[in-house]
Amino acid sequence: MHAGTVPTPPPSAVTPPKVVCFDLGGVLIRLCDSWEEAFARAGLTPPAADAALDDARRELVLRFDVGDVSYDHWAESLARVFDGAYSADELKAMHRALTRDERPGTARLIADLHDAGIVTGCLSNTNAAHWARLIHHDGSEPLAGTPEYPCIPQLQHHVASHLVRSAKPDAPIYEHFERLVGARGDQILFFDDREENIVAARARGWRAEHIDPHGDTVAQMRKRLRDEGVALPV
Repeated sequence: MHAGTVPTPPPSAVTPPKVVCFDLGGVLIRLCDSWEEAFARAGLTPPAADAALDDARRELVLRFDVGDVSYDHWAESLARVFDGAYSADELKAMHRALTRDERPGTARLIADLHDAGIVTGCLSNTNAAHWARLIHHDGSEPLAGTPEYPCIPQLQHHVASHLVRSAKPDAPIYEHFERLVGARGDQILFFDDREENIVAARARGWRAEHIDPHGDTVAQMRKRLRDEGVALPV
């Protein structure tokens, strides 16, 4: 070792986080790679590329994700953006198709974290329609049948953008999570698939890891958790 070099401490010397916070879509839940894929999964012909339409669509998504508009308003407004090429019901079908399946190994990972004494939670940019399916609850009572995503109800804390009226990477949604779990700074380890959300978390002092949604997300998280001193079974 060269003089003046500071060695990287082994995992055993690292203080583990108190809280592990997950993004949902792209991290614990597999999403379509594009809106075009979602249209195709819903049995619809995808729209032609159009920058102006994309801008209008993104604006509607943001308003939906922060709770400014209802599901019906979102679908009806988007139908107008597409000049009637799709009905509101067809667009709802496309919206449902955006979320796919739970990543293999997520339930085991969350259980292992709880066994290690780690608090778990999620911080998700989402909307009322997706949220009901994710947590298997409509806000008044549980949905009928088996949960689509059994790992989500396992988490101990749930923060959704449409409920707190703020979306990542804006500071208020991170502040809300800190208050909810009673932790802040490097007590929190955060996993997200969007770089801008990671940058915002690190600006608050959180430990944060960018996850590649096209790879094995659970394996990526297990590696970082072990590097952070969390004792997980092999």
